[in-house]
Amino acid sequence: MAQYTRFVGTVIAAAALLTAIGILATAAHQGTALSIVYPTTGLGVGLMWVLGRRIWPAILVSHFLVSLKVSGSVAIAATVASIELATCLLLLWLLERNRVGPGLARMRDLVRFTGFTLLTSATAGFLVGVAEWAFQVGDLSRILRDATYWTAGDAVSIAVFAPLVTTWPAWRYLPERARRITTALTLLLLALGVLVALGGDAFASGLFLLLPIVIMTALIAGVAGAAAAGMILTATLLGLAAAGSTPFELFVRLLFVATATLTGYVLAIIWTEREEAVQQLEHVARHDMLTGIFNRYELENQIRQLLASGRRGPHALLYLDLDQFKLVNDTCGHIAGDTMLKALALQLAAVLPPQAMLARLGGDEFGCLLADTDEAAASRVAEALHAATSSYRFRHGQREFSVAVSIGITLFPAAQGDVPDSILSRADIACYLAKEEAKGETRVYRPADEVMLNWHAAIHEVSQLEQALSSGKLSLFCQRIVPIRAGVPDPNLYEVLIRLDDGGRWQSASEFLPLVQRFGLMERLDRWVIDQACTALAASQDETLRLSINLSGATLSHPAFFDFAMSLPERYGIAASRICLEITESVAIQRLRASVKAMHRLRRRGFDIALDDFGAGVASFGYLHELPVTMVKLDGRFVRDLSSDPAAEVIIDSLVRIANLRDIACIAEWVESEESVDRLRRLGVSYAQGYLIDYPRPLSEIGKPAAERPNAAAAI
Repeated sequence: MAQYTRFVGTVIAAAALLTAIGILATAAHQGTALSIVYPTTGLGVGLMWVLGRRIWPAILVSHFLVSLKVSGSVAIAATVASIELATCLLLLWLLERNRVGPGLARMRDLVRFTGFTLLTSATAGFLVGVAEWAFQVGDLSRILRDATYWTAGDAVSIAVFAPLVTTWPAWRYLPERARRITTALTLLLLALGVLVALGGDAFASGLFLLLPIVIMTALIAGVAGAAAAGMILTATLLGLAAAGSTPFELFVRLLFVATATLTGYVLAIIWTEREEAVQQLEHVARHDMLTGIFNRYELENQIRQLLASGRRGPHALLYLDLDQFKLVNDTCGHIAGDTMLKALALQLAAVLPPQAMLARLGGDEFGCLLADTDEAAASRVAEALHAATSSYRFRHGQREFSVAVSIGITLFPAAQGDVPDSILSRADIACYLAKEEAKGETRVYRPADEVMLNWHAAIHEVSQLEQALSSGKLSLFCQRIVPIRAGVPDPNLYEVLIRLDDGGRWQSASEFLPLVQRFGLMERLDRWVIDQACTALAASQDETLRLSINLSGATLSHPAFFDFAMSLPERYGIAASRICLEITESVAIQRLRASVKAMHRLRRRGFDIALDDFGAGVASFGYLHELPVTMVKLDGRFVRDLSSDPAAEVIIDSLVRIANLRDIACIAEWVESEESVDRLRRLGVSYAQGYLIDYPRPLSEIGKPAAERPNAAAAI
């Protein structure tokens, strides 16, 4: 009952308001039968657009009463009211069907609103003309004139007053400064409008000088401001009508008001869309696209602002690394991984204090910035983050995954000249060590910690390695593999070895590869080696020359490596048989299921495949028949101990017998004495490699005699 009472009250209030405005507008036209400026239609459309079609009785009653007062005929009043109500309902149906927003926030909405307004206004004008012809109001020229004026009046009324109602709520969201400026401009426009209206025809030309104020109001307050300015201009027209302007003069000025108002709408929408585009770009620049939280750029920016603010701090940065993310990605796919990251971002943000800033640094790494926070408080936040992740479970289908997070903490500013990069680096080091020690732990960075110092030194060495890749300090050497049994063909095969120029001393791979593997650079380094080796093969005039290239487990398992390897012959113009891919036994066995199929395809392509460190693991005995290898290289430790350990000879004999059964050639590494060669020959080993056979030498010196190889000894 209360709802029904409110509805009736709303209809009565709307009818009274629209009737009063309509009577004032017709009074300004000095009682003429046709009012060119008639706000009631536009206000009615706006009210129904906002409140719904159910208030249609207010539209019908107001139009009937105003028309009855002007014409004195119930029939004419009923006809006019029916035409105006039908116009409003038709326009509203078109707007809703085409999803035109009442706020007119997009150019698409404005274009459709304008087009539908002209269409329905023209329909109303046509129906009015038909009605006048039916009531025999006048001749054809008057009917055409009245229909034209009615069309223009309805169009301007809807264009100005409907948005005035629908955009009214936008005023409350304006910034205070914009609201004050808009109010001042509106009052100025109102004052000038009153001046023009009171001045009559003598000041009527000043109406055109008000356009800049309309535009400024539109740019500051948007469509709502333009509608308010259009309303004031329309009121000015009513003042001019009351001062005695002719219908034609009003018609011309009406077109100006319509043009000025629509121009304001267009500029307001263009400006608003531009501002929204700028804000969106700024949001994208500062936020992570996947999770919606801040990104690394914004985190660094906030750290920079804290450092520049002069606040002594200390401030804390927490570096978070998820421990189970790769498992989810590999098991369920990247879409599931993305879903998990978004959920975890919400989980982490929910337990942070209000002043904390959470950012995604990339992949499964997050950063948390805590201003004016000491170590104890930062550790408590880290404990809350651990609790949040440990209680989280990610479900995908029938699978469920738990999550842990390793956290590194650093306090700053730690020294004069501290910068975001150094702060992030310290937190990253602490996080890595927390992950190394035990997953799901927290580690605080301490400069005097020996582990931290060693890690800093390792990072420095890795940066030098990365620089060496691009500066030419890495070089390829090679060591020849020769036959040691009669009747065995010479394969003209060299193993490619990588060396690092360390101030005049060549470092062997065993000195720096552990760091390369630790920091995930093996795949990049292997590709560089392959590129250099294939380039040397392509440049060599000896087409029998073959190179054996070592591959790491990271490279062998990389998704893109297989296609890269298959394309090598075409890319460099060399035969695949000139390349032997050397795979460590432990890697081959560990990745047997994933790699054996690819290895068979590489063999069919023409590549040779060698199994390095054969015999290092007992598993190789059972798996040898599954691996499509053409050569095995006996683990050098057995060859080194051949003269001192009787068991070494037994192991080598067993390995050679197994290889010979598979028709696989055996290569002995680390051969350094003639005695070793004799024993290996008796055991059936076909090939040997070592310092007794050949010193490692630069790849560019292949084919030169020993006297012309001055750098060979330096490579030992």
